[in-house]
Amino acid sequence: MEPSYTVRQADLNDINEIMKINKICLPENYSFDFFYRILSEFGYVCVVAENEGVIVGYVLSRIERPFTSFLGVQNSKGHIISIAIIPKHRRKGLGLKTMKYGLKKLIDHDVETIYLEVRVSNVAAVEMYKKLGFYIKKEYKEYYRDGESALVMEWGKKESSEMT
Repeated sequence: MEPSYTVRQADLNDINEIMKINKICLPENYSFDFFYRILSEFGYVCVVAENEGVIVGYVLSRIERPFTSFLGVQNSKGHIISIAIIPKHRRKGLGLKTMKYGLKKLIDHDVETIYLEVRVSNVAAVEMYKKLGFYIKKEYKEYYRDGESALVMEWGKKESSEMT
């Protein structure tokens, strides 16, 4: 029997499970304060994926609002800071489902563009992001602590037609 997954908005009560998944899945581990700040300030655009009530993945995002200039208000950008799915729940469409829900939350808050950084070696993630309408904007050499480069991928309302 295939596992049943639900995706919902994250809240501060999820912080310990999100931190645990981050430690299991990613070499970039953040402090409790980092997770607390993101969830308390931007929880409305952060999501978790559950299997039978247990959190098995997450997408953490924030909205970056630029300063107003004499040319008028510039549009806000969504930044997907971290995404992780526990290994045994990967390759089942859960990453895609969780990302779609997270992107919808950002779009519902009037962002025009959404960007993220991804390791150049993470081909599966790059392909998933492309399916969602992201394109590679640039590469940051030696972006990660271990020296690996990152691709900056961006999604924009004007450039992307596929979202839902």
